[in-house]
Amino acid sequence: MMVGMVHDVQSIALRQLETALRLYFEGEDYYSVITLAGVAEEILGQLLICSGGENSLSAIKKATGATHEVLYDEKLNDSETSELANAARNAMKHWSPDRPKVLEFDARGEAKDMLNRAIDNYYNLTGNLSSLMARFQEGTVIDNAHIRLDSPGK
Repeated sequence: MMVGMVHDVQSIALRQLETALRLYFEGEDYYSVITLAGVAEEILGQLLICSGGENSLSAIKKATGATHEVLYDEKLNDSETSELANAARNAMKHWSPDRPKVLEFDARGEAKDMLNRAIDNYYNLTGNLSSLMARFQEGTVIDNAHIRLDSPGK
């Protein structure tokens, strides 16, 4: 009988996230980035909840729900928000014959979103960022350099 090795789920999620980041920087396989980062986001998010924290998906549901209620004077179902946030990942992960064979989504944008969520969960769980995570976050800041953070009168 072969004896299995012990694997820590947080270490597995970190490895998946780091692999997703390397693929993202290569710029050629956003589908795998979405899948790997999505699994890492989910595992790290559950670990974060177990430690008493709030994961990135919960924060998105809370913010989206509050905004929707202000705009439309009605509550938004959390499962609808989760479905939208995970649509691209789930469409690739759970395909079946009754679903379309052609998917329409922004692969790079979805990859960035999923990486952001996974990195947020990792940071909120550990208080650390790897060098690849920091590089990704710095790139996000540079991509959004046109957004002014000070008020117009200053």
